[in-house]
Amino acid sequence: MKLLFIINENAGNGSVIQKWNKLKSKLSVPYKVEFTEYPCHATEIVKKHANEDEQPLLVIAIGGDGTIHEVIQGAVYFSHTIVGAIAAGSGNDFGRGFENFNSVEEIERFLQQPITQVEMDIGILKTEDDRKYFMNSAGYGFDATISKLVNHSKVKKNLNKLGLGKLSYIYFLIKTLFTYNRFTLTLLHNGEEEVFHHVWFVVASNQPYYGGGMKISPKSIPNDGLIELTIVNEVSRLKLLLLFMTVFFGQHTKLKAVKQFTASEFEIIMDEHIIAHTDGEYAGESTKDKPIRFELKSQAWRLARKSS
Repeated sequence: MKLLFIINENAGNGSVIQKWNKLKSKLSVPYKVEFTEYPCHATEIVKKHANEDEQPLLVIAIGGDGTIHEVIQGAVYFSHTIVGAIAAGSGNDFGRGFENFNSVEEIERFLQQPITQVEMDIGILKTEDDRKYFMNSAGYGFDATISKLVNHSKVKKNLNKLGLGKLSYIYFLIKTLFTYNRFTLTLLHNGEEEVFHHVWFVVASNQPYYGGGMKISPKSIPNDGLIELTIVNEVSRLKLLLLFMTVFFGQHTKLKAVKQFTASEFEIIMDEHIIAHTDGEYAGESTKDKPIRFELKSQAWRLARKSS
């Protein structure tokens, strides 16, 4: 099996290179390494190496959720490609919902023994003219707006230097809370239509976590052929802030303002142009009154399972 490391030097608090140098000093197996240089570069790297031959390829991403997201975007096209990860970002929701490598010993043990992998689902956010994959979650609204602000701000970069990157989400959450305009959403689900007014956000989940550790969808399983849709509406700004505090413990699902549905696909229509995210990354905006679909592709990519 071939081994490829894909590294994002800018992930997390900038300590990725230190982590990589420590890791490679202990490696005793052949490997290749590539460093990402621009958005979606990790996807291109995976495709390039997977296209070389049909030999099994283990790709280990060292970075945050954005890096792993890009690696999986490339891996979905190749059945002989297996994805692993070493968490090094500020949010690391992938590491909470999926198995990670934690040491050189675990990586080399995986390579030396018969291949153990788990086939995972991947979500698809589909609009009239585009489609985007997501491994963790995708959605529209208040949370997507915050993600866009966080990822394009100097605040996160400065807090990352202090090892406090997670606080940037809380900072923009509070800042956006008092200015955000809610919207109306129509949900088409199992042949029925339901309208929700004063919606704060809607998110489709393939695993429980998003937003740096918030357990938005406690019952989500990333390989059960289903996705969970969460809609939050008809709640005041102050109560929404309190709701976010309960999300870290998965207790928000008991609240009246939170509606959750489970299926393999959903269709939604919104009455405004609303910002979207896929795995916490900005994913454009919705088109007013145009249908949007959340779908699922089962057994779409392969996750490395560590040997016991």
